[in-house]
Amino acid sequence: MSLTKIPNKIKQGENLIYLSLFVGLIRSVLYETMTTQKLLSDPLFLKFEIITIFIIGFLGYKIGRGKNWARITLLIIFIIGMISYPSIILTEFQTNIMISIVSITQILIQLYVLVILFNGESKEWFKKQKIKTTRNKA
Repeated sequence: MSLTKIPNKIKQGENLIYLSLFVGLIRSVLYETMTTQKLLSDPLFLKFEIITIFIIGFLGYKIGRGKNWARITLLIIFIIGMISYPSIILTEFQTNIMISIVSITQILIQLYVLVILFNGESKEWFKKQKIKTTRNKA
């Protein structure tokens, strides 16, 4: 499949996904240092964190290479994650305001990523790639 030049907004989305992962790491470190919840000291949580970083990082990489399935997968993961988010953020506000602010920042970055990946130039570009792929298969 011959891809046209990937728009800057898609590359920006990729970079913001990596930023969101970094903010998530900061959040985990804050939990470790500012609360009694030693998340990074818990082997199960640490495995989960590493797997999450790998999967989301991989999706970010594939999105940056123009893979529509990665964009859709990221959206699905975000929607699933948002189901429990209200109770998590409420608990964080009761635990530590700094962690809450970092958590909200991460969610806002993720929302912005989805907005730029599913609107405007990015949306049109992915639509054109789908049409080209369909024609090439015919």
